[in-house]
Amino acid sequence: MDSVVNAPAAEGTGQIVVAGAGYAGLHVALRLTARQRGNPALPLTLVDRHDYHEAITELPRVAAGTRAADAVRIPLQGVLAERVRFVQAEINGVDLAGRQLLTGAGPIGWGRLVLALGSKPNDFAIPGLGQRTLSLYSASDAERVWAAVISALTATADPERQRRLATVVIGGGGATGVELAGELAEILPEVARRHGLPPDVPAVELIEAGPTILAGSSPQLIDKAARILSDLGVRVRTNATIAVVTEEGFRLTDGQLVTGDVFVWAGGVKAPGLAAESGLPTGHNGRVKVDQYLRALDHPEVYVAGDLASVVDPRTGHALPPLAQVALEEGETVACNLDAELKNGPLEAFTFHDKGFVVSVGTRRGVADIAGITTGGRLAHVLKDAIEWEYRQSVRHLRGWDPVGPLSRPR
Repeated sequence: MDSVVNAPAAEGTGQIVVAGAGYAGLHVALRLTARQRGNPALPLTLVDRHDYHEAITELPRVAAGTRAADAVRIPLQGVLAERVRFVQAEINGVDLAGRQLLTGAGPIGWGRLVLALGSKPNDFAIPGLGQRTLSLYSASDAERVWAAVISALTATADPERQRRLATVVIGGGGATGVELAGELAEILPEVARRHGLPPDVPAVELIEAGPTILAGSSPQLIDKAARILSDLGVRVRTNATIAVVTEEGFRLTDGQLVTGDVFVWAGGVKAPGLAAESGLPTGHNGRVKVDQYLRALDHPEVYVAGDLASVVDPRTGHALPPLAQVALEEGETVACNLDAELKNGPLEAFTFHDKGFVVSVGTRRGVADIAGITTGGRLAHVLKDAIEWEYRQSVRHLRGWDPVGPLSRPR
């Protein structure tokens, strides 16, 4: 298929509406305004339920009490160009025929729509999971996890009950689960001391249904991460599929019961229900199918980016994973194509350039796969910190993302 097609001119009576201010949506707004510097009347509206952007790659640190929730909330007022109209409202639906985004503030008409609605936790229809576990998908979620951990530590003076209550069980051995397990395992002994408890009372368990943690990573990276987790005292169970979640804990398919008091689910994400209700074609996990220009199939007036977009990697035949670096690159392509439509120029096909994978494991160490080189320890952790700092600087200076390294959104 050709990589370039002439873009139809954007409708003069319509505006560009970006639904969602996550990594992809915010990046579309930043990069499009940068490309349209000479257009003071740029018809661009950004809609989100919050008036801030969340750096969700940092949520495990909030959930472990090592970073304040407000530190990962970046106010949109400080990063958006004045030409961008921001509407804070709940997004309730999409009227494709009427070209309206349905919101709690009323319908918003569009000539071109960008759907960047992110995703939500995927419970895989496991009975009891949604009711018994805490999720980790927002700063507020992360605050609830930390509050539950502290509450469990101080709930009883009985030593036997203390050990059960102070056990944190994390379901899902992807980057989020690994990062949270490492952060908690490193910080909880000191927290226990501050509350007058023996430092060995808290425990962290990580449950993964697949054969390894950090699935899809190199064996070398997986081994390094597993060794760091072991050093920190984290008990890792692989090939451990959860059958049901009860008040007592995770009941595995082999009959084992994993007990504790705080249960956190980090086992994957899926598209929000609004995607299926929109009438757009959807695929795996409810994500919207797109063409090579990131337009919804059969709806060239709708672009889709971030977790919501089902973009097939031609190298693997599978949809690209829900990572921040994928969302940012998709946002760049969508901004480029919207700019092309405004100028009646050629569209650009999306191509993902994998910049690598970095995961922090604890408060001082991490693992990284970059350019075929695997590293672990302090250097990888410093790299993760540098990537997060660079991202924050980039959005605050309205430069989009000019990466010094990879940015992997933990999932």
